[in-house]
Amino acid sequence: MKNCDVLEKSKGVLIFANNTGYIDYTTIAARAQTLAEHYLKLPVTIVTGQDFANKRYNIDSGNFEAWHNGGRYLAYELSPYDQTILIDSDYFVFDDNLLKILDVVSDYQITKTNNYVCSQHSNQMGQYSLDTLWATVIVFNKTPKARMLFDLVGVIERNYQYYRDLYNIEARNFRNDYAFTIADNVINGYSPNQENYLPWPIISVPGPIDSLELKDSKFYLKTSGQALVLPKQSIHLMSKAWLLSESCEQLIEAAINA
Repeated sequence: MKNCDVLEKSKGVLIFANNTGYIDYTTIAARAQTLAEHYLKLPVTIVTGQDFANKRYNIDSGNFEAWHNGGRYLAYELSPYDQTILIDSDYFVFDDNLLKILDVVSDYQITKTNNYVCSQHSNQMGQYSLDTLWATVIVFNKTPKARMLFDLVGVIERNYQYYRDLYNIEARNFRNDYAFTIADNVINGYSPNQENYLPWPIISVPGPIDSLELKDSKFYLKTSGQALVLPKQSIHLMSKAWLLSESCEQLIEAAINA
């Protein structure tokens, strides 16, 4: 018999989405929501309205454009759930693996490894800096240590130039990846703590996409220079133009109806 005195923890997904003059992030987030609800069977909350503006290189247009990436440290306060899966709006869920993390996470787990498809990227914040953690996916409980992580990210965001100099970060613009990397480093005594890292890498497609189709539990990906077959899995798709395309809608429909 179930103990009625023990309340089950609430679980859900949180996505931040802030439109710019160039990119409709709320539409992208709504598409990510459809997949997350389908595969994880969890409620999804989308956060909008953060004003912090930055500049980011748009891989589709080749220009530096406005990017509203601040305020991610508010995820702890804004999440209505006891256990939260925090994902970027361009991270599309195609499996239920993140549910396994909810069963084992103590405070938080963040992505340690990012495998890029079709290209090579440095995993360091700078030549003489730390290996980057990736804020693309973070799973956390509402615990004192998790609160400390997000609070410290807020401090780093508000004082980014100081922390950029301290950690020899090459990029001028604030990035949540760097802020969470530094915060995790400080909280864990300036040494890695494997308990705080997701046990698998995220798979990222960093460039423009010509086509992406799902057939027989495999992704068929075409870019300007390559054609690849990937196993069906959750994937970080960084081409906002493709994420807003009709082809993206068709992929989501095919996945849900498979």
